[in-house]
Amino acid sequence: MAIDHQKRFANGKVYINGIEGFWSFAKERIAKHHGISPGKFLLYIKEMEWRYNNRNMDTFSLLVDYILGEDN
Repeated sequence: MAIDHQKRFANGKVYINGIEGFWSFAKERIAKHHGISPGKFLLYIKEMEWRYNNRNMDTFSLLVDYILGEDN
C-alpha cells in the first residue's frame, strides 16, 4: 500500500519530508565534525537550521548583508 505523504503527513506548512530532509542535512554535517559538544548542540542546530533554510542562496552574501544591516 502506497502512502501519499502530502495528504497523510501534512500539517499546515510542515511536512514529514521537510523534517526528514533537515535531519539528513544536520546528521551529515555533524558526522563531518565527528560529533559535537553537548553544551553547544543547540547552537549547532540553529546554525544548521539557518543554513538549511538558505541552502539555495549565496550564504556569504546573506551574511555580509546581515552584518552591514542591509535589507534585500
